[in-house]
Amino acid sequence: MKNLVMLDFGSNSTRMSITQIAPDGSFKEVKRAKEMTRLAEGMGQADEKKVLQPQAIQRTLDALLKFKKMYRDLPNVSVRGIATAAVREAKNQHEFLQKVKEATGIEVEVLSGNAEAYYDYLAVINTLTVKDCVICDMGGGSFELVVVKDRKAQNYVSIPYGAVSLTEKFHASDLLTARDLFSFSRFLNYKFNQLPWLKEGEKLPLILLGGANRTVARQELLRLGKEDLDQIHGLKMSTYMFLETYLDWLGKDVTQRKAVLGPEAQRADIIIGGLTPIAFLLEYLQIPEVIFSESGVREGVLYSMLQH
Repeated sequence: MKNLVMLDFGSNSTRMSITQIAPDGSFKEVKRAKEMTRLAEGMGQADEKKVLQPQAIQRTLDALLKFKKMYRDLPNVSVRGIATAAVREAKNQHEFLQKVKEATGIEVEVLSGNAEAYYDYLAVINTLTVKDCVICDMGGGSFELVVVKDRKAQNYVSIPYGAVSLTEKFHASDLLTARDLFSFSRFLNYKFNQLPWLKEGEKLPLILLGGANRTVARQELLRLGKEDLDQIHGLKMSTYMFLETYLDWLGKDVTQRKAVLGPEAQRADIIIGGLTPIAFLLEYLQIPEVIFSESGVREGVLYSMLQH
């Protein structure tokens, strides 16, 4: 039995998963942990000087040391690290990767935007039964879009803005002003109109990945009176209900959002930055329903490793 540890350096949170892989190739995730490290903090205001901030680097290194205590004594362990948008965009990427290597001894693979989108696709197609869909992974520093027809990825892209950077760019951490919302919508329309292939996803279900989306899924489970708020994989929600939830939160300031979000309160300042692109995408493509996926980049990397 092998123990594979995956470390995922996201733009909003740093995650770890431990998966046991049997000799026959079957596998089971036995542990996952997450620390909100906000690696993309301060990277949304200026397009030219994207630098990982010292306090964000320190939070990430602290999280790594916590994770290391959880996996260091496991037998037959191998560790793989992947990094996404914040590290990908950072001018001081090399310095950060060096610090991670000193702390853990691992070489982190920085995924390209296209690779991140492709791994999202692999994760979804291996864990959900959808045939035709659009996939959107809203991360902290980028969001990925994939159009899938007959279970094959037709086109995919990574847009280098995510919940953290969009919140900073459009001042969305508290109550969003009409001016900022209009500016945000113009920006999104421009980005979507640059992707003519995106229209091939019209009227298809939208598969949602990423923390902001999972927060909506948990709220929906609460509304449905469910006990286990982690059982979101495969959960369906009408576009109407999704937009009602978004509208409700859009009308609240950050303190009111914290009260509503409960255990997810630490996401209250970036939730509108993360959900606004989804709300516009639902309208843009006339999406009938959304389906939430708990599987993302990490699982996609795992499937690609096990298929080879």
